[in-house]
Amino acid sequence: MNTAMTMSERVDRYADLSAQLEGLKLQLDELKGFFEKQAQEDLKDSKEKTVEYYGTGNCKIIVQNADTVKPIAMSVLKKLFGSAYGDFVKEEVKSDLKPNSKKFLADMVSGNYTEGTLADAICKITSDTKAQKTLSKKLKGKFAQDKKNLLKYVPELTEEEASDWAYLITEVMNYQTILQIMDASEFHGSVEDAVAKAKASVIIDETIKVTLEAEE
Repeated sequence: MNTAMTMSERVDRYADLSAQLEGLKLQLDELKGFFEKQAQEDLKDSKEKTVEYYGTGNCKIIVQNADTVKPIAMSVLKKLFGSAYGDFVKEEVKSDLKPNSKKFLADMVSGNYTEGTLADAICKITSDTKAQKTLSKKLKGKFAQDKKNLLKYVPELTEEEASDWAYLITEVMNYQTILQIMDASEFHGSVEDAVAKAKASVIIDETIKVTLEAEE
């Protein structure tokens, strides 16, 4: 910046830059809104949570659906988690949920789980025992990676079939996580009871995250 500028010139420059920033922010917000609406349209009939839009250079826009978990009744969560409460809740002056507990509570409240086991699901996917053994080690309940592994180790699957199976695997793994939590917390009710307590304990707000990345 020119150090010879007068005070009034600096004020004018600051005001000018502020106006430019405000104008740019409005343009960015408008573009962000466009990408959010477009992503909602592109993802509405898909099991994907993320969509990417590429520019002509080395940049891309990533739009991701995410769930925000807000606790509203920590006392109910104490009953749900029981003796394992400290493993899932970060206690300070103000209690907050740990990232892993936010994930499975969002799955519980949103109904993103299906009763079953990984082994049973794999047997339905393929009768090839060698492929079954490999899948039992590779499938982790991570949709994108599981889909890739299904297409790799069960090549007869179509893209849509692999997507459907990967989605089911994710929900089955979520169900198994719920059972593990109930066991760890010594919760003796049913899965439905646990879900009811989770719904009474937290509010799930779905948010959309838009980020810009520059690829190398």
